[in-house]
Amino acid sequence: MRPLLGLAVVGVVGFVVLGSVTSALGPVLPTLRARHDLDASGAAWLLTAFSLGATVGVLLAGIVQRRVPDRTSLAVGSGLVFAGCALLPAADDAVAAIGVLLLIGLGFGAVDLLLNLVLAGAGRHGSLLMAVSAAFGVGAVGMPLLVGWHPGRVDLPFWTCAGGALLLAALTRWLDLPAPRRRVPPGCRVLPGRAGPAGGRIAVVLLGAVLLGYVTLEGGVAGWETTHLHATGGSSPSEAAGAVALFWGGLTIGRLLAAPLVARLRPRRLLLLALGASTLSLLAAATLGVVPGAAVVAYALAGLSIAPVFPAVIAWHTMRYPGGEGVVVLFATALAGPVLTAPVTGALVDAHGTQAIPWILTALAAVTTALVVATRASRVLR
Repeated sequence: MRPLLGLAVVGVVGFVVLGSVTSALGPVLPTLRARHDLDASGAAWLLTAFSLGATVGVLLAGIVQRRVPDRTSLAVGSGLVFAGCALLPAADDAVAAIGVLLLIGLGFGAVDLLLNLVLAGAGRHGSLLMAVSAAFGVGAVGMPLLVGWHPGRVDLPFWTCAGGALLLAALTRWLDLPAPRRRVPPGCRVLPGRAGPAGGRIAVVLLGAVLLGYVTLEGGVAGWETTHLHATGGSSPSEAAGAVALFWGGLTIGRLLAAPLVARLRPRRLLLLALGASTLSLLAAATLGVVPGAAVVAYALAGLSIAPVFPAVIAWHTMRYPGGEGVVVLFATALAGPVLTAPVTGALVDAHGTQAIPWILTALAAVTTALVVATRASRVLR
């Protein structure tokens, strides 16, 4: 098999696995809560463990990248995802489940960073990455549907994820992956930009904060939508789990529609439009939740709305740092979002009930929108 074709196969399988793992935890969260007798705060620690593991995985992968071949690190990361997904259904208490989700997160973070960097360095202008990243949506949409098909089961979705991770590990080891072409080896340092070292650090921190808000919002909807719909929207467990597929479907369609917008609109303007629309969509989910099906549609529109945020932030970063400086910091900061907010969300849900979930998400969207507005005052991001 030719190197570029082999890399494309690895990319497709890898993004399907990433999408599946990302979307699996939210739909099974009510089942894990019941199995381990957890309140909302306890369930939030399951989300936190995964996000913390992903953050650490990104940082570790970035640190060892110059010493360990990407193929080896990808295989190790895939192996960790396989082991964690295979073990989660057998976790007999909440502490074990948290430990296993931390393990899954470690592998996820490493695979997420390295797969994006390797694919971005292949083809012309990252064309291979753009082509195969749509496979993320296949996994993200398919997994909630699988959970909805057999609600109450943890083994079916996570053993499916384990099988995909095992296939990815095998492909990574057997295929002849080309070395990525990078102008600057990515690392954990933020190198000087046009505004000098201090300005460069400020720019990456600001962009990382916006990306953190986006990942928190995406993870918040994916993690808590099923719980909200099942408890307050009159949806059955199957319908509530399957409804998350509409959110991921909206996000996938939005990414496809956003491709020409990223090239035509300045990143700040596109971010304001996307985050403003998502704020209104989530507000609709909060205020119209009693209307049958209204919250499901509102969540789907939120996915459609926030879809351009990630590529817009990456485009903004690339405009300032064409060599990719600070990309590890950007990824790690983004994945740390739910680590900070999931426990707070769980505590608020315990205090005010599941009807508070869309209001919390609306507030997160509004704060992230305000952060983008505040970047106007930064000279390093003009």
